[in-house]
Amino acid sequence: MSASLPQEPFSPLGKLVSVIGLLAIALYFTGWIYRWFYFGFFQVDLTTLNLPLESFYIASFSLLFRSPWAILKTIIAIGVAILGMVMTFKAIAILGRLFHQPLQKAAQRLGLTANQNYQLQFLASLLDEVIIVLWLFLVLYFLARGQGYADARRDALNETSTLPAITIAMKGEDAVIGRKLDKLLENPSSVRIFGDRTRYDGLLGNELNQNPTIWRLLSDANGHLYVFPSLNAKNAGNRVPPVLIFPDSGKGDRLTILSPAKSF
Repeated sequence: MSASLPQEPFSPLGKLVSVIGLLAIALYFTGWIYRWFYFGFFQVDLTTLNLPLESFYIASFSLLFRSPWAILKTIIAIGVAILGMVMTFKAIAILGRLFHQPLQKAAQRLGLTANQNYQLQFLASLLDEVIIVLWLFLVLYFLARGQGYADARRDALNETSTLPAITIAMKGEDAVIGRKLDKLLENPSSVRIFGDRTRYDGLLGNELNQNPTIWRLLSDANGHLYVFPSLNAKNAGNRVPPVLIFPDSGKGDRLTILSPAKSF
C-alpha cells in the first residue's frame, strides 16, 4: 500500500495566519505592479526611487477601494479569480479521472518507495493552494497594470492631473535649464550636451508655467525632484511628456514651491 498523508487537525489560528500572510503579499504585489506601470509610463524605473515599503500598501488600498467604481472592479476581479479557480479545479478533476490508472501503473513500474510516494502526494496536496495563488495574483496583476497606466495618463494631462504644480528656484551659476528673473529671454550658456539636442532645445523657452503647459511634480524620492510639463488633452495624442530630474545638491540651495493640482 502506498503511504498516505497524515490528517492534520484543523487549526483556525493557523489558517488565519496563512490568510493574513497571503493578503499582505497580495497587497504589496498589487501596489508594486501599480506603481511599476504608473512610473513606467513616464519612463522612470521604479527600482531607482527607493520608495518606502508602506507606500506600496497605501497605493494598493487606494487602487482597490478608493471609490465605488474601484470597489466594484475589485469585486468583479475577485469573481473572475474564483471562477477561474473553479474551472481549473474541474479540469484537473477530469484529467485526474482520465489518467489515474495510467499514472498508478507508471508509479508501480518505476518502483517508487513509500517515502517517494509520500513526497509525490505532498506535492500534489499543494496543487490547490498553488492554483488559488496563481489566479489571485494573475487577476491582481492585470487590475493593477491597467489602473496604473490609466492613472499615469490622467496625471500627464493638465486638465485631469492630480499632481501638484511645482516652482523651483535655484542658483543660476551652473544651471543648465531655467530662466533668469532679470533676463527671461536669455538661454543658459556654457552648456555641454550629449544625446538628442532637439529634446533639450524643446525645453528652452518653456520653463515657465503657461496654459496649457504646467510643470508638475512626479516624485521627490531621495530628495531628487522628478518634474514634467503636463500635456494639453486636446492635442496630447499618444505623447508622453519628458521627465526632468533635479538632483539634490545637499546644500539647501534650492527652493521648491508646490501648488494644488487645480490651482491653474
